[in-house]
Amino acid sequence: MTAEVETKFVVLTTNRSGSVWVMSTLNSLQNVTAQGELFLPRKRVTEKRWDSDFACPRYIETKSNGLNIRPFSIFSYLDNLYGTPGSVGFKLMYAQLGRYPEILAYFIRHRIRVVHLVRRNHLDVVLSYALKAKLGQAHLLSGQTAPEDLRVELDDDHLVRQLEWLQKKHSIARKLLKWSRLPQMEVAYEDLLRDQDRYFCLICNFLSIGLDANIPESKLVKIRRGGHRKVITNYNEVQEVLANSKFAGLLE
Repeated sequence: MTAEVETKFVVLTTNRSGSVWVMSTLNSLQNVTAQGELFLPRKRVTEKRWDSDFACPRYIETKSNGLNIRPFSIFSYLDNLYGTPGSVGFKLMYAQLGRYPEILAYFIRHRIRVVHLVRRNHLDVVLSYALKAKLGQAHLLSGQTAPEDLRVELDDDHLVRQLEWLQKKHSIARKLLKWSRLPQMEVAYEDLLRDQDRYFCLICNFLSIGLDANIPESKLVKIRRGGHRKVITNYNEVQEVLANSKFAGLLE
């Protein structure tokens, strides 16, 4: 009888990329523990979140068995995390890897598998940030709803610069992963939305996670309900700004 593979993995990404959806879906699979942002540099809040029932303490909330000196405290923390039975992973943002670069050394040493989650439409990322700020929360759980008339104005003066920076972050992450030679796969949020079963199956195959049934439905609720024209109050100005840029095709 073949022993079940217990994969150690990380989902490397940036904000507003659908990462909570991905992690919550993976966590709902049998014998899989998928944690959130364990290296977010602030303590957890008490309000209900998607991972409130099972989340382990963040790095900043623990002394990692009494070791306070980096990188040893980082290594000890990750040893404890990956020592959890089953397939185990967590979400790591680009900025958090920059803040704790020794994490990459640990990944290379232990051959941690990397799922690089990207969102191709950088305009949707900017829009998602704006909707989050307007609503006052990052995600909605099952049973919660966003206002029907939720609309936002984008900063068209700096929009192209924002989009260029988001594109640059993807490029830097890809180069770093290529240099690391870690086992890795890249998946786009847009592909997951378009064909959830296929692309979650690809992720599970990469992570050697067996599927006994269909991919479970997400318990998260989308905040944005309409297209760009419906949600962006200054749509015409945004269209004009993007018209002569390389990002013109991002606008619906």
